[in-house]
Order: sequence, then structure tokens, then C-alpha cells
Amino acid sequence: MRWAAARDYPDYYPELPGGKIGRAVEVIPFDTRKLGDWIHRSRTGETLPPIPLMTDDVWQLTRAWSTLDGFVRGARFVGRTVAGLVRGQRLAGMGAGLVANLMWILRRRGVEVLLESPVTELVTERGAVVGVVSRRPDGFSARIRARRGVVLAAGGFAHRRDWRERYHGIPGYSSAADGDLGGGIELAAAIGARLELMDDAWWGVSVPHPDGGPPTFVLNERSQPFSIIVDQRGDRYVNESASYIDVGHAMLERHRQVGAIPSWLIVDARHRRRYLFAALLQHGKRLRQAGIVRVADSIEGLAVELGMDPSRLRATVERFNRFARNGVDEDFGRGNSAYDRYYSDPRVKPNPNLGPLEKPPFTAVQLVPGDLGTKGGLLTDADGRVLNDDLRPIPGLYASGNTTASVMGRTYPGPGSTIAPAVIFAYRAARHLAGSGRSDDRPPQPA
Repeated sequence: MRWAAARDYPDYYPELPGGKIGRAVEVIPFDTRKLGDWIHRSRTGETLPPIPLMTDDVWQLTRAWSTLDGFVRGARFVGRTVAGLVRGQRLAGMGAGLVANLMWILRRRGVEVLLESPVTELVTERGAVVGVVSRRPDGFSARIRARRGVVLAAGGFAHRRDWRERYHGIPGYSSAADGDLGGGIELAAAIGARLELMDDAWWGVSVPHPDGGPPTFVLNERSQPFSIIVDQRGDRYVNESASYIDVGHAMLERHRQVGAIPSWLIVDARHRRRYLFAALLQHGKRLRQAGIVRVADSIEGLAVELGMDPSRLRATVERFNRFARNGVDEDFGRGNSAYDRYYSDPRVKPNPNLGPLEKPPFTAVQLVPGDLGTKGGLLTDADGRVLNDDLRPIPGLYASGNTTASVMGRTYPGPGSTIAPAVIFAYRAARHLAGSGRSDDRPPQPA
């Protein structure tokens, strides 16, 4: 696997001790044609064209038609795409490139991969996990014995509505894969595994789909200038440019006090003209028809559309506009962090994240507490061993990824905080079950 540094992307709290800009690494765009027909068995192969996108492309591509550096980045991205096509490659970057590259490694090594074969039971003998029962595509079940151990890496429970309502208090608006239904967590819990962090997720505000499909995650749109987020009364309650998990937590907390699900992202004409707004590009007409997007020629008119007190929304906007002109967000500190400024517009002075909402028409876009997956799951130790309620390992059972309670706790320190621990703890689990890792069975000390 070939790696590149995301040199421009900051940690989400780069000003804290140990904070850094450019910590993350990512896969260099991978030629998915190497997978042959297997690429068509993935979500990427079925739904997406080949896009050799890399992390540091995104922040400038969102303003490719309004700034010189954005235009240059866009030209480079187009050039990379065309060059791949000329060479007969089907290049994919970011998560799609990573997963395709990993699958290619498995295929080269001759690892058997069973598709459409869900695990329905963990087989135990004298308290140890010794295998699984898997339902095959033909409807029959196969009992597969494990010589060393079983590693569960089946994702979280992002689309399991009854669990979402029980643990999170919402039905869930997730960008995770449809199969993220908590099966691995449920199987382990049935044999005594301990669960933690079930009330949390990798939150990020999103625009709901007009037909109930996957929502559109919101990143640059809420951070770039000429925009604010307000609750259902028309009050601002968060630094719009903060880490997406912080904005998600803020929305959930606000909703406990005042109606904030949904909230509204309000932008003026300059924002719509200058910056990429993914949801509006994808579903603009249907979003307007569904009332998820509202447009008016004045702030007061928009307030009426949203069922708010016009004078209250006007006061919120005027206060924000004063901050924008002075360059200091006195309420929430928007623009103070290097992370805030990652998605910004350097042409806007004195603060590249703040721009007054003055130019009609004004557009309001509905926001809900979306997520990239859930954080709660099986409690594990440093070697990926699943623990029981006594904090002792269940022999033969390991887990990694969103099937586990996140090692990051309730925060999200930087890019890769989901996939990197998944890889690292899967690696540690493999070393341990192969006999090259820690071999003692002493219970770990609880955090």
C-alpha cells in the first residue's frame, strides 16, 4: 500500500498540547481495475464513478470557482483524473481507495472472502469462542471452526432504529453503510461481553434526504463565511466551524433545552455563489419541494418561512454581522482555531470564517444530527480482546472498529480517528491470537 501525507489537514484541536497540522496519512489513489469483477461487488463499484480524490483536494475544491488556489487545485484534480483515464486506470481515492487496496492485498494473498454470509452465532466451548455459524447465500448454515480466535469487525449499529432510539433518543440519520445493524455487538453481548459508549456516535450535522435516503454530511458549508446555524427559535448556539462531532454534540445538547432538531443553516447569496454546497447540487429541487430548503428575499421573510419570530432572527443576524465586520466571534470563537480556518475563504477579511449575511436571497437549509457511524460497542483491551462485565477477556474473542467502544472516548481528535484504531487494534488482535503479542490473562486495569 502506498501512502501520502495530508499535509494541510489539521488535528481537530491543533492548539492543544501535542496538536499538529498534517498528522494524517492516506492511500495514494488506487487503480480499482486490479480487482477485476470484485470492484462491482462493493458499494463503490456499484454507485460511484472513479474519483482520485485526496483529502487536501476537498478544502480548495469547495471554492474552485471563487479563488485562484481553488481553481488551481481543481485543475490539478481534473488533470489527475484525465491522466488515469488515459492510462486505462480506474482510480479511486480516500476511503474507496483504501478499502479497494486492502481487498486487492487479500486477493493477491489468496485469502478466502465469503460474501452474503452473515454470522448468526458465536460457537463456544467451556466459555471460549472457538468458531462461528454463518448463513450461506444458498440458505444453508456453515459451522466454521477457528484455530486461534474470532475477530469481530462488523461495524456499529447506525441503522438499527430501535437501538438508536433507545441509546440516542433519535431514529438516526447516518451516512454509514446500510448493513450497519449491530449484529456483531449483539452476538458478543449474548455471551457476556461488556458494552460501553452506547449513547454516543461519530456525530456530524447533515442535510436529510427528501426521500428518506442517506443524508448529506455537511462540512465546508457550515464553516465558510456568510453562514450561521440557528435553532428553531432563531438563536445561534455553536461555533459553526468546529469539529463535526462537537457541532453534533452541541445540537443534541441544545435540543434538550430548546427545539434544535432540526436546526437551520442560513447563508446569503455570496455563499451560494462562491462555495460548493453538496446537498443542493445533488438534490436541490427535491429539497425545496420537501421544505428542507427555504429561500426568501429578506431575513424577516425567511423567519416567517421557518416559523420564527422575525425580530428575533434579525437580532441574531445583526449580532453575528457585527462580529463578522470586527473579525471576532465574541460568542463562540469561530475562526480562532487552525481547524476552523481549514474550511474558510482567505479573501474574506479580517476573519476568513466570518462574513456578514447581507446579500439576498437568503437560503435556509435544514440540519439534523447525522453521523459517520456509532461509537458504542464491545469493551476491549489493548490487544483487542473482548472483555466481560468483570473486565476479564472472553477467551478466543477479539474485536475492532465500530464494533467496539471507541478508544477515542467521546471526542474526535483528528482525521482517521475511526479507521486508524480499527486497523491498529485489528493488527494487535491478530498478533495476540497468533501468539506473538501479550500472552498473559491478567485483567487489564480499567481506565
